[in-house]
Amino acid sequence: MPTLARRFSALPYNERILYAEVGFQAVIEAGAMSFLAVFLVRLGAANWQVGLLDALPALVMTVASLPMAAFVERQRSLVAVANWARLIFRTVIGSFALLPFLPPGMAIYLTLVARGLISVPSAAGNVAFVTLLGQVAPPERRPRMLSMRLAIHGVSASVVGYLAGRWLEAAPYPLNYSALFLSAFVAGLISIYILSRLRLPEPRPGTKGSNPQPRRLKEALSLIRSTPLLRNYCLATTAFHLGLAMPSALYTIYRVRNMGASDAWIGTLFTIERVLSVLTYFALSRLLARPRWRRWLWVSCVGIALYPLSMALCKTPTMLLIPSICGGTFGSAMNIFITNALFQVSTEENRPTLVAADATLANVATFVAPMLGTALADATNINLALLIIAGLRVLSGLSFWVLGVAREKRA
Repeated sequence: MPTLARRFSALPYNERILYAEVGFQAVIEAGAMSFLAVFLVRLGAANWQVGLLDALPALVMTVASLPMAAFVERQRSLVAVANWARLIFRTVIGSFALLPFLPPGMAIYLTLVARGLISVPSAAGNVAFVTLLGQVAPPERRPRMLSMRLAIHGVSASVVGYLAGRWLEAAPYPLNYSALFLSAFVAGLISIYILSRLRLPEPRPGTKGSNPQPRRLKEALSLIRSTPLLRNYCLATTAFHLGLAMPSALYTIYRVRNMGASDAWIGTLFTIERVLSVLTYFALSRLLARPRWRRWLWVSCVGIALYPLSMALCKTPTMLLIPSICGGTFGSAMNIFITNALFQVSTEENRPTLVAADATLANVATFVAPMLGTALADATNINLALLIIAGLRVLSGLSFWVLGVAREKRA
């Protein structure tokens, strides 16, 4: 332990802040946010309503991303923007503690509406946070910093996800879900305080507003079309996000309705997936220092197709371990690849707008895809829908290589 403490203290100050902050971020994501769809299914929500839980925020962020990027570019403090956005988001999630005490029909619609509305501050917070991530570490340290941050997130989320599932199973309803939503608010406040300690370099005089960036979707798309590498990145990621988001609602529906999995078992599955993610992140944090390994990171975007494929073949709740293993193994590498590729195709000056443009395209895909996924399942059956989606994921993953996005330049 002393050796670990010394290694941590030897890290750059800002990296230590990001590593400490992400642990509390994991409490929110592995607790309240991971079980929000489960909560709706247990309330009796229809398939299309579960799909709307992912689709509606994506629609709102599609409209809000570029205006929020313009807003972020005018601000002097990226940390303040990120924290205010997070405070609004986490306060609303904390207020969800009242939902279990309401009639199920009312609770379902209030959840969907509130989840959609808080996507507006989320759009600003996302642009601000991704932009400040680009300032915290130099390009040569960034992949390792991202993988370490995600590894710490995975460790925390593994513990929280397991405990959350056990808590939901052991405690009586509505106290169980109410306390879970309140815990997200408390953890969110701690996360905000830690992030406020971040020290970013002061913007150079004249840089703010001296180089106006595209503010409208048409202008941003024009910039993307005129930059081949950025254009190819956006084409590949948009196709990939379609395949990634299509089964999002189907996973929860399949676990709860088709397999009859309990909250405790779902929490255990989340834990296994996150533990494997942690192991993968730690392994990648060392391997990605070598360019020859980074050149093959895109393969994870093809491997993630095993998640819906293996889930479609599950016959018992115990077999749901298989997709969790696939997701934990390939999902972590996929996250690092997508994030680092965005930094590679953008510059520090245009990154806020390009992050917003990329988010807009991704959110269009994420809005359409869950509804397509539930419609496909209703038209056929959920198993066939998952198999079709697995095939689409393979094709979209290969597009990174075909379009040259995956080809890191050799030294």
